Amino acid sequence: MKINILVALLIGCGLSSGIKAQAQEQAATTNNNSSQTASDTTVHLAYRTVDRKDMPGAVSILNPPQYLDKHYGTYPLEGTNAFIGGSNFWNIGTALVLIDGVPRSINDITANEIEQISFLKGANAVVLYGSRAANGVMLITTKRGSPGVSQINVRANSGINVPKSYPDYLGSAEYLRYYSQALQNDGLPALDADSIARYAAHTNPYRYPDIDYFSSQYLRKLYNTHSANAEFSSGTERARFYALAGFQNQNSLLNFGEGKNEHNTRLNLRGNIDLKLNDFISTYVNVSTVFYTNRNALGNYWQRADSLQPHRFAPLIPISAVAEGSKDAQALVKGSRNIIDGKYLLSGTQQFLTNPIADVYAAGYNKFTSRQFQYTSGIDVDLKNVTKGLSLHGQMSIDYSNTYNESVNNTYAIYVPVWSNVAGLDTITKLSMLNKDSKTGNQNLSNTWSDQLIDFNVHLDYVNTFKEKHNLSVILMADGMRRRQTGDYQYRTNANAGVQLAYNYNHKYYADLSGAIVNSTKLPVGKRVAFSPTASLGWLLSEENFLKGSGVVNRLKLTAAAGIVNTDLDFGVNSYYLYNAVYSPTAYFSWADGTYTNRTTTISRGENLNLTYAKRKEVNVSIEGSLFKNKIDFLTSLFYIKKDGIPVQNYSLYPSYFFTGYPETSFVPYTNFAANRYQGFDFQLNFHERVGAVKLTIGAAGTYVTTKALKRDELFTDAYRNRTGKPVDAIFGLRSQGLFADQNDIDKQATQKFGTVKPGDIRYIDQNGDNVIDEKDEVMIGRWGSPFTGGLNVTAQWKAFTLFVLGTGSFGGTGIRSGDYYWVTGAVKYSAVVRDANYPRLTTLGSVNNFRYSDFWTYSTDRINISKVQLTWSFPQKLLKKAFVKELNVYVSGNDLLTIAKNRAILELNIGSLPQTRFYNFGIKSEF
Repeated sequence: MKINILVALLIGCGLSSGIKAQAQEQAATTNNNSSQTASDTTVHLAYRTVDRKDMPGAVSILNPPQYLDKHYGTYPLEGTNAFIGGSNFWNIGTALVLIDGVPRSINDITANEIEQISFLKGANAVVLYGSRAANGVMLITTKRGSPGVSQINVRANSGINVPKSYPDYLGSAEYLRYYSQALQNDGLPALDADSIARYAAHTNPYRYPDIDYFSSQYLRKLYNTHSANAEFSSGTERARFYALAGFQNQNSLLNFGEGKNEHNTRLNLRGNIDLKLNDFISTYVNVSTVFYTNRNALGNYWQRADSLQPHRFAPLIPISAVAEGSKDAQALVKGSRNIIDGKYLLSGTQQFLTNPIADVYAAGYNKFTSRQFQYTSGIDVDLKNVTKGLSLHGQMSIDYSNTYNESVNNTYAIYVPVWSNVAGLDTITKLSMLNKDSKTGNQNLSNTWSDQLIDFNVHLDYVNTFKEKHNLSVILMADGMRRRQTGDYQYRTNANAGVQLAYNYNHKYYADLSGAIVNSTKLPVGKRVAFSPTASLGWLLSEENFLKGSGVVNRLKLTAAAGIVNTDLDFGVNSYYLYNAVYSPTAYFSWADGTYTNRTTTISRGENLNLTYAKRKEVNVSIEGSLFKNKIDFLTSLFYIKKDGIPVQNYSLYPSYFFTGYPETSFVPYTNFAANRYQGFDFQLNFHERVGAVKLTIGAAGTYVTTKALKRDELFTDAYRNRTGKPVDAIFGLRSQGLFADQNDIDKQATQKFGTVKPGDIRYIDQNGDNVIDEKDEVMIGRWGSPFTGGLNVTAQWKAFTLFVLGTGSFGGTGIRSGDYYWVTGAVKYSAVVRDANYPRLTTLGSVNNFRYSDFWTYSTDRINISKVQLTWSFPQKLLKKAFVKELNVYVSGNDLLTIAKNRAILELNIGSLPQTRFYNFGIKSEF
């Protein structure tokens, strides 16, 4: 490994000069100005690359080099649902992300580094990756150098992030008025009106504060994002390299104290090297590293700003207000180590010894650091001297990452003032100090975490053509992975072997048989090995006589596939030994009047040595083609998937004495019982046309998925409560019918069993007619996910200008307004929602009746987003003929510019975290 890394570094630093002369010679015969790359005509699939014309069904691809100049962004998946159908992998679960064939995170890479993203959706497309791929595979292939092509690309960007909205909380006086109303609703005395008036007058903001933590006093109007990257590539037939260096920096919205130092930075480096050792053996080395740091003030400003009421206290009190004659108070002022701007002391109360403002000024800071190193090396051996078309390929990867926090933790004193009116002026006559100032200067290391991954694969390929028309491809492969993270008691492993037999007759009729033997240590011995079979058939109809030469249909291909993929993904990441019974010591009990005390042993699940894999059973059909002299191209897939045998503890099959509430005990084992269904379609459509001098491209894509829970462990008396037959992500709650008008209205209604009910509380529907409203009256009130997601992209090119517009949308989903912002009760911070005349009764005592899942709180998440607009100007080539710059582009763009939705205010609001933003960017890209 050390030798390979050394080779990579030496070649990466010196290869350019060593091969420059040969590269220039080859470049003379190469069309460097062509925008077409290898990824335009080839598709990367599991352990192989095929011509695009032979691409199987239920596969979509994106080639970032084709669109990054008009649609620049660093995140690889920005706007993908407007380019391709099925980018959500049909909503069946979290897809496996592979970067150059190795399981990694999408956050490990930027769009600049990517040559192609393959979305492998169908079972036939993913089966060679084994059990771990049952939810789909996102296969990312990074860029590599090309023989005879030397290229340097440099890009720089500078942008601003403008918050869309902040939480809208009541000011002090209004809060106190509504809180007083809540007290009266509870039969308690109202607050003093004169006291409320003092807060409303704003005559002394320190004695009668009205703190808005989201005001310009504490926050900037925007924050900045700057990024730059440089790409270098060159090569000959013998040696090629690609390298990238990227940097990004972002500051903070906070404009005071430690907030001014908040930032996050990311440095990423990549080097890919290919060497042809001789006519039979080639090797490659890929090295990537990412350094990320985030510095922030201690205290979690955004979360605390959303909880601290505006009237509690002024976080800063002026020293000038301290009475000069108060010696004790003046002594405390002089002894403070945290005089803010030379004018203020940090304030608080006995109840609030810290606050978000004081934390930013004096609590210190935390610096989060993430470092990762990814190394991959491989070898390709051409065995044509043994048999024509035979080759051997092997690859091994070692990834290591770690994260940790470095913090400087200070304590600080707060001062509680006693105000008096002296000669008509508000004056602080007394100060009390709570806590003390302490700055040790020590750096504390915490939350260390590491992740190590070792992955290898080997495959023997046979690719040959017989009699010019019979094309055969065979793959025999094996893959193994071992991973361990901090806190793991054992390695996470994956191993599988597979075979693929693919045949096509003259690229017209296609057949594919693929399967994998999977192995999982999450299952009992004897059940760990299983075979996953899949099959696919394809037919290029446009080559048949009845369509060949058609002026309408240029290409039309039909593909059908079916398969079963065995998977342990539904067991959970660390859910080992689910087949074993688990006993543990728990509660104590005493008897004989406490003379004897014994400890109980409980069981949390029974044994099941027949526990086996869950299965993804699938049928899909895809249609791909182009029409009207390739002005229109399209791809669509229809799919039906049944996930069967999902492991659950099936309590409904066992008598009630198999499980108890206290001590919590269950003899019920995990069994392969639950099942889900997913069905729907996806599509992508592109239209190309020239309108006068404008070259126009319009693309649309979408995915529609319906889900159904086929089997659930449930024994509800009322059928409407069953989860079976409902969407997998169904939301259950009560149906409401307005608010109670008065006590007579309550008396006529069925009894609601959620605490004391008063006028102004939510009234619910009695679903089962038992004259009691409780959990038995809960029905489906929505679904979390949106069945349809999609988008539209438009490119208009006129002379040196290119306009790109990206729109996305989702429809059919439901959200729940919940949390303290919407469910206002007790003494929490009141938001503007309480102003609504239809808001439930305010109370200081809590309300179980009102604040629970019901359709009173649901809202539609349907939305259309103008996600991106970018205008690019390309410097005229005639002016660059004699310059060392081959290409120069300047562009301006805006992200998340507009949301069109009935509930836009809710959808664009973040609570307890950084706000959502609109991003405006200026960039420049040059090619040398």
